[in-house]
Amino acid sequence: MVRGLKTAVKHAAVAVVARVAPATWRWRTPGSLVVLMYHRVLPKDSPLRLSEQPGMYVSSETLDLHVRELKRRFELVHLDDWLRRAEQGQALPRIACALTFDDGWRDNYDFALPVLVKHQAPATIFLVSSYIGTFRRFWPNRLIDLIHEEFSQPGSVHLPEPLRAPVAAVLGRARARGRLDNEAIDPIVQQALKLPEDAIRALVDAAEGDRVAGNSVRETLDAHEIALLADSGLVRFGSHSATHFRLQDGTAEDVLTREIVQSRAVLQTVCRQPIDLFCYPNGVTGAAAVTLASRHYLGAVSTASGWHAPGGNPYRIPRVAVHDDISSTQDAFLACLSGWL
Repeated sequence: MVRGLKTAVKHAAVAVVARVAPATWRWRTPGSLVVLMYHRVLPKDSPLRLSEQPGMYVSSETLDLHVRELKRRFELVHLDDWLRRAEQGQALPRIACALTFDDGWRDNYDFALPVLVKHQAPATIFLVSSYIGTFRRFWPNRLIDLIHEEFSQPGSVHLPEPLRAPVAAVLGRARARGRLDNEAIDPIVQQALKLPEDAIRALVDAAEGDRVAGNSVRETLDAHEIALLADSGLVRFGSHSATHFRLQDGTAEDVLTREIVQSRAVLQTVCRQPIDLFCYPNGVTGAAAVTLASRHYLGAVSTASGWHAPGGNPYRIPRVAVHDDISSTQDAFLACLSGWL
């Protein structure tokens, strides 16, 4: 009963915010920009959802709902165009929105592009240069698969500390319920993100042992798909680093150069278009990374939540994260855009 009451209260709050918030946007600083952060676009029955964090995907139906609603309320812009106009002191839309997709997933071509074309909506896809056309996988997906394997085949995976204890606790509760879902696994991934990048990659490598770290299905875009996306006239590309290495304070200079500078050179060759935007992996904005990005890019986006306005730091642009579990209805999406809940 308590849970049902909380759900009802939440739904009521969402409905109120969804109706009030849009009326307040007219009072925002003229030229305000909201940048939306997407990752994957996966059908509701896609088996790829089984290896993914809940906050990493929308369905094509949800994306379609979003773009339809955005076109009613905002001017949709390319992020780099907006930044150039702001930098040059040119007139900006009264209120604008830019769509961004992180990581360069193949499903952006399969399922996002048709929605973008349908609505003629511009977007930026941030690519990880060394993943293009490969079967490489990001460590959170690999870790999720390992945890599912250990759940279905106890003793088959050796998880080193500090992963072993939290995974054992999650698996214990899951076995008592008779099922394991990715909502239960997600806190483990979030905890792992507190470890240094080299450390968590080494732990996942060790847990995989002799298993093949790749995948039988290529999950990231290849050069041909990138060309077709560009040919749409709607999609531009930015760098999301060379290897998705989190750029924390203390990151070695050669790593920063590889991830920020060299990735741009590679992508300009692959994409055959200027690469003027950078996206910090996992939103980690170490001071040296921000400084280096400012020397090579027009702007850079983070995962800090919020809207951007003229005069804001173009190398720490906040975004609003949107995914199915918080934005699959009109009211939920509008409440998400508000940032009030």
